[in-house]
Amino acid sequence: MGHVVQSSVLVAVLVLLGSAVEQNAAGAQRKTDPHMADEIIQSKVEEQLRLDDRVDWELLKVRVEQGQVTLFGKVATPEERGWAEKIAGSVPGVKGLTDLILVEPALEPDHRIRTNVRQALKNVNALQGNNTLRISVENGVVKLQGDVRGRIDEKAALRAAVSVPGVQKVISELNVVQNVPSKAEEEGPGRNPTLGGDGDRQVVP
Repeated sequence: MGHVVQSSVLVAVLVLLGSAVEQNAAGAQRKTDPHMADEIIQSKVEEQLRLDDRVDWELLKVRVEQGQVTLFGKVATPEERGWAEKIAGSVPGVKGLTDLILVEPALEPDHRIRTNVRQALKNVNALQGNNTLRISVENGVVKLQGDVRGRIDEKAALRAAVSVPGVQKVISELNVVQNVPSKAEEEGPGRNPTLGGDGDRQVVP
């Protein structure tokens, strides 16, 4: 009887040890999976470019292979290209960086408009502290994206943007929400509920 009990205990221990080894092996494989690591790095690089107002992230693309980052796209000035390099290179996990970004002076007017629109939005009291607003400009057409508190704030943003010299029209893709999240809240799992009518595309000539 004693031998049977000992054998049963031994089998149970071996099963537990085997399961632990399999879990550790699976965990190690996940940690060393180069494709998974590259996807995470690419996501973080794209996020940092998107959050930095010094570059027009919509004109940029990112590729990552084994920690080596390659930047593609177009910018208006050498300074903007330099900022893109610096931002991407500062992301943890980046082992090297290749910059294939083209500087096209023809984009300079749009770059100037984007800078002036960003400043105009910062001067609107209702929008101060709003870290969600994103601006893109193409041929003088401004597109606004992000979250605002109510239609009044949305109209204030549109008025500020359309007042900038050189702006041909403003397209609003702003979301009207109950509360505009802080940067910390943006990184969390939740998102503010939207109010009725959210997501309308408005164009201001």
